[in-house]
Amino acid sequence: MSDNNAAAAPSRAPTTQWPESTPLDGEQMIISISCGNTHLHWATHHGAAEDFNPMIFWRTPHLSAQDTSTPDRLAVLSRNLPEAAHDFIFGGSEATIEAFDKHAATREVTHISVYCVSTNRGQAAALEQLFMSIPSRFYVMQGDDFFKRAEGRYDTMGTDRLATLKGAAHLNGHPVLVFDGGTATTYSATDCAGNILGGGIGPGLQSKFRSLKNDTDSLPHIGAKDVIERVKEAVESGNPLPIFATNTQEAMIVDAFQEFAGKGRNVIEAWLEKAYKSSARQKAGTKLNTEHTVLVTGGDGDILQLLLMHDHGRIIEHIDKGAEPKYEVEGSKHLIHYGVTAVLVEQVRLKRNRADFCEAVNADHVGQRVAKMFDVEADDGDNVYRGRVVKVVEAEGGKKEYNIKYDDGDEEDVSLDTLFDLMEMYRVHGEKHKKSSKKDTPQRDVGAKKAEKKEAVLSHTEAPAKVVKKQPTVTEQPAAKKAKTMDHIAVKVNDSKPKSFIRQRVSKDFDGETYFGTIVNYDESEPPPFWHVEYDDGDEEDFSKKDLIRALKHYQVHGDDDPNKKRLN
Repeated sequence: MSDNNAAAAPSRAPTTQWPESTPLDGEQMIISISCGNTHLHWATHHGAAEDFNPMIFWRTPHLSAQDTSTPDRLAVLSRNLPEAAHDFIFGGSEATIEAFDKHAATREVTHISVYCVSTNRGQAAALEQLFMSIPSRFYVMQGDDFFKRAEGRYDTMGTDRLATLKGAAHLNGHPVLVFDGGTATTYSATDCAGNILGGGIGPGLQSKFRSLKNDTDSLPHIGAKDVIERVKEAVESGNPLPIFATNTQEAMIVDAFQEFAGKGRNVIEAWLEKAYKSSARQKAGTKLNTEHTVLVTGGDGDILQLLLMHDHGRIIEHIDKGAEPKYEVEGSKHLIHYGVTAVLVEQVRLKRNRADFCEAVNADHVGQRVAKMFDVEADDGDNVYRGRVVKVVEAEGGKKEYNIKYDDGDEEDVSLDTLFDLMEMYRVHGEKHKKSSKKDTPQRDVGAKKAEKKEAVLSHTEAPAKVVKKQPTVTEQPAAKKAKTMDHIAVKVNDSKPKSFIRQRVSKDFDGETYFGTIVNYDESEPPPFWHVEYDDGDEEDFSKKDLIRALKHYQVHGDDDPNKKRLN
């Protein structure tokens, strides 16, 4: 950071801690700020009643050391606000604390909530000092607010890139691909399940031109204005830059443009292949990017958007090969602010759900399905372990805890807050996704996997977890009555409640060998609904209604060979 910019404050600005950082009930305006490499990007947002949608966007230069050292920080804050934001905070008056107090008395909530997305610690701290001059709640958002590590976030991934991805998903759904053209040109992507695929980072257009100027003796300097004027000329005249340029400046520009256009198309093709054809199942509550929309943002976003179009936006020469693109390209300058919107909407929903959850009777939670992410490599790529709340147990100090039994037999006791998080994860991830064939999944080293997971259970819980190894117990119950004829099985499935088949034994033929299993769950959280089956050898599968009828019919014929026939149905 240059000497002209604000020096880093002696302490780090406060980071978000949920649910404490959730906007206050009744707030009518929220502020979000993104600290870019050269500017501060601001937005005001509506309150919860309008889902925190942005209202106004503006940008200002970075704060200087003088801005934060002056005793009149209210004047500096006012100078950085547009009229609408200033009037909401101070009324129509001059920026004084008396004006703030007078106007705050007319609002339902006096404090102003501010959410900052920044990889620039000095600017974030300087902004906090400005907002400390009025009653406010200032938070620097963290990477985990936008994507969890379990969703593919890595520790060095900037919060600005994460917020951009979150904002793109909020607007168009997953999977997402975003190109950001600024000092650096980046691309980032997610799959259909909302998990981060990764991305790339390279020099921006101006960084390329500066490098050519600085590292050579004779090449000219090309500024942003020069590039914009040449692009505008190409678009308005209908004469794109030729591939074989005949002057030095155009040769430099067209080469940089071709490099991005070629790289961008290659990235898009890879994204379409990996994101849309992956086996990852769409999470509950997420929408799908059915239009294959690619978003472009950043200072050079307008130019990059043109270059990614079918004809390169007619700013560079293009040979039409007749193939129509399988994607749409759109520009959006404010994705980070929409990312903040998405987080606030989700956190308010979680806060309300948590309050309702905590008011429920303890026994109401027994029998509910839960899910938890463990740092254990799974053969099928799914590190989310599912389980069920078995019972309420007494903990130290008379508190209640909940005994969870995971589907692989491990157990742990968790607090009410942790139970809510586990049930939320199950709401998002649901059951394991369907496998096309039992042969697709190799047999697992069950002992090794459970040993690793046991270690993970112990290391992830708030207090030492009670992990109990699976015991080979069998509960005997009267065998279920057989249907009178095979045709009656279809009638029974169509006329019965779907959940009545839970714990029913079934069988299926795989390559001439019969496998037996048990229906453990019915999931109708998203269409089409399915019955989840666990086979006795540890494999799993999801059944449609047709699959269920076939499996029940198969079991009627082969059920006498079931070694666990007396297992509870």
